[in-house]
Amino acid sequence: MSATEEVKADSKVAAPQPAQPETFKDSTLQRVVDAVICIGLTVWLIFAWGNHPDTIAFPAFLYFCIIAKIGTKRISNETLSKPFAVVFGPISSAMSKFSDNIWAGVFFAATLAIAIVSILVIPDSEAGSKLDRARSLLGLILIIVLVYACSNNRAAVDFRLVSVGILAQFLLGLFVLKTTFGNNIFSFISKMVAGFLGLGKNFGLKFLWFDAVLLQNFIVNVLPAIIFFASFIQVVYYLGAMQWLVIKFAWVMVRLMNTSGSESVVAAASPFVGQGESALMVLPFLEFMTESEIHTIMASGFSTIAGSVLFAFLSMGIDGTALITSCIMSVPCSLALSKLRWPETEASLSKGDVTIPDNGEHHEVNVLHAAANGAAQGMTLAGLITGSLLSIIALYNLCDIVFTEFFRYLNPSAPISINRVLGYVFWPFAWALGVPIQDCTYVGQLLGMKMVINEFAAYDELSFLIGKNAQRKAEAVLSKRGELLATYALCGFANIGSVGIQIGCLGAMAPSRRGDIAKIAVPAMLVGTMCTLCSACIAGILL
Repeated sequence: MSATEEVKADSKVAAPQPAQPETFKDSTLQRVVDAVICIGLTVWLIFAWGNHPDTIAFPAFLYFCIIAKIGTKRISNETLSKPFAVVFGPISSAMSKFSDNIWAGVFFAATLAIAIVSILVIPDSEAGSKLDRARSLLGLILIIVLVYACSNNRAAVDFRLVSVGILAQFLLGLFVLKTTFGNNIFSFISKMVAGFLGLGKNFGLKFLWFDAVLLQNFIVNVLPAIIFFASFIQVVYYLGAMQWLVIKFAWVMVRLMNTSGSESVVAAASPFVGQGESALMVLPFLEFMTESEIHTIMASGFSTIAGSVLFAFLSMGIDGTALITSCIMSVPCSLALSKLRWPETEASLSKGDVTIPDNGEHHEVNVLHAAANGAAQGMTLAGLITGSLLSIIALYNLCDIVFTEFFRYLNPSAPISINRVLGYVFWPFAWALGVPIQDCTYVGQLLGMKMVINEFAAYDELSFLIGKNAQRKAEAVLSKRGELLATYALCGFANIGSVGIQIGCLGAMAPSRRGDIAKIAVPAMLVGTMCTLCSACIAGILL
């Protein structure tokens, strides 16, 4: 009997039932409010177009999304899907005549063709040569082959799912890096996020400690943003907007990749709320998840960073567009590589059903209650991050001193540090990403620091290497290509410390699955690392 079947047999908790769709309750007041919103947004868009024609792309996209939401909320999903069924129904019928393996070959071939054309067509520049881009393609292939070689059940791999995930990741990268519209959208989002998360420091902290805004350190730059973002997210949860956004994103993943609803919801939520918190969205399902689903939700958390810590890296001078792009690209990749490493062999309770069941965690009475609860959670998170960084970095430096002193007795003229060793160990990975040869040792050190310490320490060192560190002034030593590829490769929570965090969080949520969670954690962390390396490889092909 499998672990999942034992849980189903022994657990006293009833299996969650799919949520029933709610009918929209309309009223005259609601119609008037919707009409006022539509008219106001239309006037706003006209003025925006007249005053800022060069940056109209994102406002127009936002306008379209809001108007589409208002215009379609009184129409059932069945009615909305009928026109698409008329168009795509015959296409789906034609596609079903061929096996999934054939379509997997088609999707892999399409990805490879796009990559080769990009390598040949994009002119050589300081951002990359054809040889650099070819190395990035080789690195992408090697990662996929390596994960497949380590699969715990190669015969059960769904290659169609994997190929769709890699192709989706590639198309997202192509959209952002090689289209003006996509680049404008993500650049606008990056600036908007930086300004938004900066409110915690510029107004909240300034009120408490006026002179603090003049300081440039981790506590001042990062912790207010974490507390503010946690409070904001809790308000968004209370209003139902986060659930709506995540379900729409997850629905796309389910339809494209045929993953289960619960793992798709967690993957879609991870870039917004991060590891641990994203699993809360499917808490009633956790006890009954298959091992493959547990692996997927853990890998999803390891492969992205959360919005709450994004400002930390932005304040270090890290490219915000690259950070946000990497997070979004990692969503389909985490599903693809996770199913390649740990294929599904059991029946999932949430297969084909995209819902966020009520877990009893968000029952605030009003917006102020939600904001206060979020602030309390943010304080806890900020304290955990501060304590972890203080202890881990101090322990790392203690080990580095002991290590250096030990080898100093063997060769005083050439001391060896842990950083230096990490640079050599991870040098092949940096080379396979397409990093310029002269930067490979530096990027290798960053990859090692991220794995051994965490992403905060790695990005802090990256800011030093690109000459943007506020505490350690220095000339930039990394090329622009090396900087961008390192930014993509480091953009995730995959490190040794996070393994303990995930085991603790998920184990507390699903006590009967602690053994499975502990067994799966390290493979999931390594898959999360491979996801960020895949994003870096794809960026390297397109730069």
